[in-house]
Amino acid sequence: MKRNVRISVADPAGNITIFVHDKFDRKHYPEVANQLLDIKELRGEQVAYIIDLEGNEGLPKMEMCGLEFCGNASRSFALMAAKAQGRKGNSVITVDVSGSDEPLDVEVNTDTNYTKIKMPRALRVFDEEIFGIPAQIADYGGIMHVVIKNIEATEETFNKYKDYINEKYDPPAMGVMFWDEKSETLAPVVYVKDVDTTYFEGSCGSGSTATATCFGLLKGEGEHHLSIPQPAGTIDTTCVVRNGVAEEVYIEGPVGLTDIIEKEVEIED
Repeated sequence: MKRNVRISVADPAGNITIFVHDKFDRKHYPEVANQLLDIKELRGEQVAYIIDLEGNEGLPKMEMCGLEFCGNASRSFALMAAKAQGRKGNSVITVDVSGSDEPLDVEVNTDTNYTKIKMPRALRVFDEEIFGIPAQIADYGGIMHVVIKNIEATEETFNKYKDYINEKYDPPAMGVMFWDEKSETLAPVVYVKDVDTTYFEGSCGSGSTATATCFGLLKGEGEHHLSIPQPAGTIDTTCVVRNGVAEEVYIEGPVGLTDIIEKEVEIED
């Protein structure tokens, strides 16, 4: 069955997210998402489903296709929700997003499209030697990120880490954050199990959070600011370490938004 789908596209630092405004049963999430991701002109890296944009039944709510957590999509959704509610200028809006156990507060400016989100704290952060190479791992429940230094971000290397993490920890989604110390740049690669997709992302919000958390903990007590250039844009981060714990982590930056457009997809009955 063919169906027209209303979508809009968000660009938070190049991590292009396609938002679906129409309602779908979760069983159809992967097939709809894969068709939208195949539309080359959209340049989508991930798909999110809007449950309640204005918060008419509580908080504005959205779900990622694989029910994972995504910081970039969350701050983009918060901006969309604030605009839908008719907010002007600076405000703080609370949103309910997949992969986070708690609602998230997002600072938005509907005039400039600038956003700043307080990210969920990692459930745990630990060191692990993988293939003889030191790594830091940040586990957020909905996604687990491995932060490694000075290793080239190739598909072959990523797949080795993906297989290792999936076999040992079996998270809903996982990423490898390839940090280059010389250029001080990040190459984020993410895999989402439910839709079986791997993306060399333009930028990654949760991956930036994991990187800021891991590096902040290495620096010790205090407030640490880190600007993280990535292939398609830069995400600015702040990590506050107190008593050896990364208690607060923020990511921020502008978000590009399109108007709502329609695309046709095929749905199996």
